[in-house]
Amino acid sequence: MLHVMMDDGDMEVQMSFDKKETLVPVDDAQLFCFITGKSNPPILVLHGGPGLGHQYLLPQMANIGNLGSVIFYDQRGTGKSIGNNNDWQANPFQTYVHDVEQLRKKFGVKTLLAHSWGSILASFYALAYPEEIDKIIYLNPVPVSSADYLEFVKHRSQIVDLHKNELDAIRESQAFKQGDPKTVEKFYRIYFKNYFAKPELADTLSLTMSPQAAINNFKIYDLFYQYTLKNSFDPYEGLKKLNKKSLIVAGDKDVIPYHYVERLHKNIPASELVLIKNCGHFSYIDQPDILFRTIEDFLK
Repeated sequence: MLHVMMDDGDMEVQMSFDKKETLVPVDDAQLFCFITGKSNPPILVLHGGPGLGHQYLLPQMANIGNLGSVIFYDQRGTGKSIGNNNDWQANPFQTYVHDVEQLRKKFGVKTLLAHSWGSILASFYALAYPEEIDKIIYLNPVPVSSADYLEFVKHRSQIVDLHKNELDAIRESQAFKQGDPKTVEKFYRIYFKNYFAKPELADTLSLTMSPQAAINNFKIYDLFYQYTLKNSFDPYEGLKKLNKKSLIVAGDKDVIPYHYVERLHKNIPASELVLIKNCGHFSYIDQPDILFRTIEDFLK
């Protein structure tokens, strides 16, 4: 079933919740978690990137705390998560799925919310632990098979290359290579301009990170990209057999071509697809009111 959501005006939503930051030990790592919201049922948020950390989702996505407690975390090797052992990088998807399962058990999670690249991780997790969650929310999902994802990366490069000269100049600077926070932030604000229905909204993204987090960010992205080049995967057939209620949210101006989102919808029998008009890749910034109403309706 497809629903098309139109913008019906601006309505600012402001909420105040209890907030907690904690490090959760998982094997030889400590995963940084930011927890906010009212009460149960808890929702675990899988951020995109890979490599960005959860910070870019805040403060806007914290509004789903009105629907339950929300756990944002930095995936292993990103943001404020800690771990010096790199053995896990031989099979990074397996490790990331294991990390999700440990967080699920600790917090009693039954719902996953995955943004962008996090949708691949959510799909891997659902196939590995099909009985442990009840619902999945795919928010502006990238294609979840390796072939489709690599095809999308080529498409995305054409869009990002509209700012190629500016981005290349920043990449070649010593400040960028050393992870200077302001330089990396400037890079991403340019990089993400065409991810929005309104390019100026790129300035509202939370992109400040420590120098080490910035350096790790690009390393983690390259790790998963190289792994995807060398190891094909296709979870679509497995997803067809899952009976998990799923919400898939897309934007009509997203950098992700709509046919990839439709393919995900067609391969998850119990899924609902919502297309938000005048909306790019960061729907929680482009059309927050429509998005949060859509998520609330789905969770109810």
